[in-house]
Amino acid sequence: MNGRGAAYAAGAAMLYGSSYVATAIALRSFSPLGVAVWRGVLGMLALFVILALPSSVALRPAGLQRAAVLRLAVLGLTGGAIFVLAMNAAVALVGATITAFAAGLYAVIAALLAIPVLRERLDLRTLAALLIALVGTLLLSGLQPTVATVEGIGIALLAAASFGLFLVLSRRWSGRYRLSGPVVGVGTQLTSAVVAFGGAALLAQPLSTGPMRLDAALAMGWLAIGPSALASILVVAGMARLQARHASAFLLLNPPTAAILSLVLLGQGLSPIQAVGAAAILGAIGMASWSPGRSRDGPPPSGC
Repeated sequence: MNGRGAAYAAGAAMLYGSSYVATAIALRSFSPLGVAVWRGVLGMLALFVILALPSSVALRPAGLQRAAVLRLAVLGLTGGAIFVLAMNAAVALVGATITAFAAGLYAVIAALLAIPVLRERLDLRTLAALLIALVGTLLLSGLQPTVATVEGIGIALLAAASFGLFLVLSRRWSGRYRLSGPVVGVGTQLTSAVVAFGGAALLAQPLSTGPMRLDAALAMGWLAIGPSALASILVVAGMARLQARHASAFLLLNPPTAAILSLVLLGQGLSPIQAVGAAAILGAIGMASWSPGRSRDGPPPSGC
């Protein structure tokens, strides 16, 4: 396994894990659409600063063709607008911890999508992981889920599906179309900001929900620098060096990171039955990710 790719994937997973808690804190002063707008704008500015560094010359876009721009737009929607907006809505409904475990199933979804998109092999382990993930999600909702819980988990699963597709497509396209991590990051942040701002204008919804709190402002700053800018660079770099399943193994760090930070910073935990469901989800992610005897990591397959 590529050691540098593994380090990139692990770092991205922990940064993404922190985003659920940071989002919950930012929602104290911002609406879900407002979080997406400001996270996108500030994250894009942070990426522009990174691209302006002399050491980032090789990462800058150079004459992107129409085909590359179209694929960048797709990556922006799947890894940016759809994922971020769904995650924000889910956090608002069911909190950071439950959202993190449900949305963390993008690792399982990526392993499944890698079969048709990246031509990786289907095996019984992947199918078993899917069944375990479904059981874990059911337990995560509790024995007597409320309407808000069902809606929140359903929206979190939408975020998982969108980001799982982003992972496999970024692996397929990033090398062939010279879409570096910062370039993809700018695309995801720009798309998130534009779609969220358009939604807020169309629905006549405010971007803020009250006076600006210091903790909400700091959380928004972290969302822009960590999960938005740095993680977008690391996840593309990791997917370019690892098979989708191997990258997904390191994404196991995502939900536990969110759970620990949520307990420490928000005082939010899981009930016993939800904890069993969370453990089942982690097991499903690990089962879908672990594949002994597979070929060594190499460059992503080319394709349209």
